[in-house]
Amino acid sequence: MASLKKDKGLKKIFRLSVLSGIFSQIFSTLSGPGSAFLTKFALMLNATPLQFAILSAIGQISQIFQPLGAFVTKSRTKRKGVVLTLQFFGCGLVLCYGTLPFVFTAGQSIHVLLILLFLSVSLLSIAGNAWIGWITDVVPLRVRGRFFSTLSQYVMLTAVGVGYGFSLFIDHFSTGANQGLFAWEAVFFTPTNLPLGFAIIFFVAVVAALSGLGVLSRLPEKEKKIEEGSTAGLFFLPMKDNNFRKFLFYNCWWMLAVGIGAPFWQPFMLQKLHMSLFEVQIYSSINIAAAVLVLRLWGRIIDVYGNRTAMRFIILLGGFNPIVWLFVTPHNYIVLYLEAITSGIMWAGAGLVATNFVLSIAPNEKSQIYSGVSGAFAGLAMMTTMLASGAFLPQQLQIGSLHLEPEQVLFGFTGIARWSAQIPLSLVREPKARPVSEVITFFIREIKLRVMK
Repeated sequence: MASLKKDKGLKKIFRLSVLSGIFSQIFSTLSGPGSAFLTKFALMLNATPLQFAILSAIGQISQIFQPLGAFVTKSRTKRKGVVLTLQFFGCGLVLCYGTLPFVFTAGQSIHVLLILLFLSVSLLSIAGNAWIGWITDVVPLRVRGRFFSTLSQYVMLTAVGVGYGFSLFIDHFSTGANQGLFAWEAVFFTPTNLPLGFAIIFFVAVVAALSGLGVLSRLPEKEKKIEEGSTAGLFFLPMKDNNFRKFLFYNCWWMLAVGIGAPFWQPFMLQKLHMSLFEVQIYSSINIAAAVLVLRLWGRIIDVYGNRTAMRFIILLGGFNPIVWLFVTPHNYIVLYLEAITSGIMWAGAGLVATNFVLSIAPNEKSQIYSGVSGAFAGLAMMTTMLASGAFLPQQLQIGSLHLEPEQVLFGFTGIARWSAQIPLSLVREPKARPVSEVITFFIREIKLRVMK
């Protein structure tokens, strides 16, 4: 990040982005798509496997609306007002989550939750696309990989602290607090008060989100050109790019593969492995710690060798991790804490590539619409296999002495499907992509230098 530190303007952008990112991560950890707290809340509302699939797929379905971010800002010279307004309403809807158990029955509550989550995430998806255009205008391409990797390090560390603290808080309602320091703890921390505990969780999430908006409002922006042409023409513009079409083919293949079994990782841990929410957070924290340690390395690889080259290694790890889950039982789930390391390394790189790859092949001043169209197709692809996983959950499978739960069958399928994504990736052309052999040489050289020290 030396380039950032030399430039005062970039340093300010970095500082404000980190602070707003921290608040945003608190919101996401407590109430965003993929949140363990949202999964636990859905369990409390007696969600079915199909409803879990829909719950997970909503985060992807909402990506379909990403291009709207480009449409909304098409005739504007600034994006900040659009981002702040949409995020305000998108985050504000989360306040309603905590009221559901007090207003509706469990059966009704889960349906209303899915509707509210869809509206919230859709608004935030549109805002996120506008933010991408905003941030790519002010952060030069030469340091973008390292910028996003450093930002990710801070928000990941935030996720660990928030996850631990609030998972202990929620678990307390199940374990009780008879040994607490205060008499009121034994009265408050009871299973019947669990809905109140979640109401507190979602309130904190919204407060954090609004605090982040206050910081984000101070982030500078550059005026953009008013884009000419029809709205439909803007959407189809990327589709005329042959290399972008190849990128979409690869990206959809990858997201289809990742979506297989995706709704069931956390429910499998909580229901089939009988792990507590705190134990799930231990897994998440190891995952995040591994990611934090390698984020700058991934950022460097992306900036020097290209996103396509980095993705080669990511796909190899991405297929290996789910296979480990085939051998996990309630008696040996501690092995997942080791898998969390390789998973964290993989997803750290995958997250950076997901943001940077499409930006690296998009023409100047067209990054927002390219990113939006890419996000829409990727979300649709992952949503398809997520919903299919919930609607067509397979039967238990016995392979010799290996007993596989329905979720584990899906985990096996996703591992194989992920490896196959190497095929369409080969078709994509990236200007700065370097051969994989150069990265291997780089690692060998680094290892030798460290050993000699």
